[in-house]
Amino acid sequence: MTATADPGVQPSDGGFLAPLRLRAFRSVAVGQLVSSLGTSMAKVAQSWLLLETTGAKGSLLGLLATFQLAPVLLFGAWGGWLADRWPRRSVLIATQSAQVLLSTVTAVLAFTGAVRAYQVYLIAFLSGLVTVVTGPARQRLLADMVGETRLSRAIGLYTALFNIGQIAGPLLAGLLIGRANLGWVYVVDALTFVFVVAVLLRIRVPPRKTTGVTVLPPRGFLPGLREVRASPHLTAVIVTSAVVGSVGVQFTVTNALMATEAFGLGPSGYGLLPSMVTVGCLLGALLTARFPEPGGAAVTALAAVTGLTGAATALAPSYLVFALLLIPVGAASMVFTTVSGAALQLRSDPEVRGRVLAVQNSVFYGSGPVGALLLGALAQWSGPRVALLAGGAITLLLAALTGWWLRGKSGFRPAPPGGQAAASRG
Repeated sequence: MTATADPGVQPSDGGFLAPLRLRAFRSVAVGQLVSSLGTSMAKVAQSWLLLETTGAKGSLLGLLATFQLAPVLLFGAWGGWLADRWPRRSVLIATQSAQVLLSTVTAVLAFTGAVRAYQVYLIAFLSGLVTVVTGPARQRLLADMVGETRLSRAIGLYTALFNIGQIAGPLLAGLLIGRANLGWVYVVDALTFVFVVAVLLRIRVPPRKTTGVTVLPPRGFLPGLREVRASPHLTAVIVTSAVVGSVGVQFTVTNALMATEAFGLGPSGYGLLPSMVTVGCLLGALLTARFPEPGGAAVTALAAVTGLTGAATALAPSYLVFALLLIPVGAASMVFTTVSGAALQLRSDPEVRGRVLAVQNSVFYGSGPVGALLLGALAQWSGPRVALLAGGAITLLLAALTGWWLRGKSGFRPAPPGGQAAASRG
């Protein structure tokens, strides 16, 4: 039996759980949970594999993130264009099949003991290329399946399942790595992608609504940038995404420094903190239903909340309080990320939505290394608490300025009802 989207379900039915009434969405959501487990297991194994290969050289391990991020910055426009141009289900079947191949190759290398550092970097880069296409295509597929009125709730549920996998995956990877060859982690990862491909082959989505305009090949980010510039709402979302991505969510830097310098703890003290952020992200994903038709004002307010919660952690008097405060920090950042992605889809022309999403991905992830360097330098100079306060204050201030600018603009594009974004141009 083929799972299909059910257009007869009313947007108001079921509240936050309304998307689960759609068989196609249920199938894809289960696939996301399974895929997230495998992906998070593979990330742990990849770092461990590189550590074994390089003899625990931290500088070489740090390059791994660069190889993963580079494709987003270099080829993000092409990923968005593919999501705009081709059927999203077909694109995802191709990308997930490519991930099966990459995981299988890595498993073979691990089993044979023939892995070299350059191979790990190459596979990370190729996986990043696949992710460049997967991200926009997945977000657009959700809109195709559930419709725009249920999009925020669908993304929230989808993200909640993703975070469940992010919590459980590293634990399973640790158990498996300690008892078996590292290659088995990649075997499991490959099988999870096979499962996702099977799910995608099984579902059907409603026919795409087209405006009759031919989607031209991308000229860099220009089509997406023009769309962003034409709408104050989209501009506000992109600006706040850059701010939050740079100094608002630098958990890796700030958590490690707070654990070691502010509270004098070792690796065991740091190890709990990412899990607290992930718990907050899971809770935040469940709050996204409160923003069914978000715009620039809602996203700007959420950016301010992200900054405020981040600054509050700098005042934590003890390690336990700091760890607990990371839950609302994770929740705020997740609500911001989810709602901003939904706002971009609801407020942009369907013909260029993939490239608009690609612009956001580039500014969000591209600004991260810059923010990490700045906050790291500030923490070294004046301590991690000052760095946290500065990051939160900058996020709060720039979000307030963006909100003030947005209020002064006229001609807001209303939320496009029923997928008629193109009709709302004017």
